[in-house]
Order: sequence, then C-alpha cells, then structure tokens
Amino acid sequence: RMIKPLGKRIFIEKDKAPENEAGIILPKTEGMFAPPYSGIITGIGTDVEDTDYALGMRVLFHDSAGTEVPYNNSIVFFIYESDICGIIENNIVVS
Repeated sequence: RMIKPLGKRIFIEKDKAPENEAGIILPKTEGMFAPPYSGIITGIGTDVEDTDYALGMRVLFHDSAGTEVPYNNSIVFFIYESDICGIIENNIVVS
C-alpha cells in the first residue's frame, strides 16, 4: 500500500546527506537559510501543473519546504509543487 499525494503536492525521497569529511559541523541558527536539498520524486499529485515533473526525477528544494511523515518503516517527505527550486540533470552532483 502506498500513500497517494493530493492536489499540488509532490512526494520526495530525500537524498542522504554526504558523510562529513572535514570534521566540523556548523549548526544552523535561527534566521539562517539552509542550502537546497535534493531528492527523487516518488509521487505526483493530480493537480500538479508542471508536466516536466516525472517519477524518478531528482529535484532541488529547501529544507524549510515540506513535511516529513513516518510511513511503513520509511519517511515520506512531501512538498508543494511551488517549493521545487530546480530539476537536476543526469550526472550532476549537488553537494
């Protein structure tokens, strides 16, 4: 059984954060913006207007956009269509 996105919502499987190689972690403070995050589209709502979006596509979005929900031993992350910042072309690495 799968959860189906409604309206203009898009479900995303977030990419794993890269391993910390430098040994320094700077916490995000209130008022600071985090860098964009990336993930793979796993569900598209019926009212999403942009026909460029497709299942399996990698996209960029900010961490403040969306909600994580535990489901079936995994995390479903959903955002609105307007929260997507860009589409990641093949073979491009975002870090």
